[in-house]
Amino acid sequence: MIFGLLFAAALSSVGAAAEIGVAAQGHASNPAWSPDGQWLAFEMNTFGGEIDLYVVRIQNGNGVGTPQKVSLPGASSAFSGGGGIAVSPTWHPKGRLIFEGANKGSSGRLYDWAPGGQGATELLSASQIPGDLSWPTVRRDGRAIAFVSDATGQGDLYVWDRSTNEVNQLLSSPFSESAPRYGAEDELAYSRKNRGSEDLFVYRDGQSTPLVGGNGDQTRPVWAGSHVVFFSNERGADHWDLVVSAGVGAKTTLARDVRLPDRAGPALTPDGQWVAYGMADPEKGDRIAFTRIDGSRTVEIPTGLVACGEPAIIDAGGRWFLAFTALPSEGSDWRGLHVIDITGKL
Repeated sequence: MIFGLLFAAALSSVGAAAEIGVAAQGHASNPAWSPDGQWLAFEMNTFGGEIDLYVVRIQNGNGVGTPQKVSLPGASSAFSGGGGIAVSPTWHPKGRLIFEGANKGSSGRLYDWAPGGQGATELLSASQIPGDLSWPTVRRDGRAIAFVSDATGQGDLYVWDRSTNEVNQLLSSPFSESAPRYGAEDELAYSRKNRGSEDLFVYRDGQSTPLVGGNGDQTRPVWAGSHVVFFSNERGADHWDLVVSAGVGAKTTLARDVRLPDRAGPALTPDGQWVAYGMADPEKGDRIAFTRIDGSRTVEIPTGLVACGEPAIIDAGGRWFLAFTALPSEGSDWRGLHVIDITGKL
């Protein structure tokens, strides 16, 4: 533990957060920036069995026009409720949105959508890979997409090679895998259920190697250079911490009692040097905190809102923009989506 070494900087003053307005009611969650910072995807959840996916154009930190709802094949229209879900947005380097979705009563599949387009198209056919598909992650060169399928009855890792259009199972185990994330090259970090808890593994050069384990869940890994940052509830089911691993068996806690996103992994700054998070402590719920991956410094950015969480950061033309969700005030019905320019604040 390195909490004694952390230096908490004074709260950085920033301008007011711009709210992204959506006509539909619901909790905004899981924002995901396009690689160029011109588009922001996010989910809207009413907790009534339906989750919609929206995309809005962003210019100078402000939403431009009305957010567009992404419709699935088979939905009656882009604006009518169908009881389906569209979640887990991730972006291809060429600016296309990849996500998982399902119409009511159907299997979860992976979909592809271009900003400004009409309905999404199914990425992979059932003849290529059956079952429920989830947790898409795009290799940084865009040439492969890894995901999880339950085709064998377990959650197994697969990869789709765009150049050959082939789908291959990476590994098979008696346990369920989830949350794969590509690193700088062809390596994957992922979590695996192991007798009720989750441990982290790395798949590299055709081999799967344990990274870190322990009590509770070690989950949703993301790469920060050669390090892996993840969430852990090793201290108890209601206590989520941000942890970084520099290698097999190595774990260093960066922040305790963070606000766990609905589906997203830890949020890194564009340079990979900081991790951003909301805090579970209600007295600190009005800010987003940033801690350096080496644990040397923490900066807290106030927002003027409540219960802030689910940060996502992008470099758009040399300016850093922070997207996050929050309540406007205590007792509010719905979480909103907001964007702040944090250039030069870290």
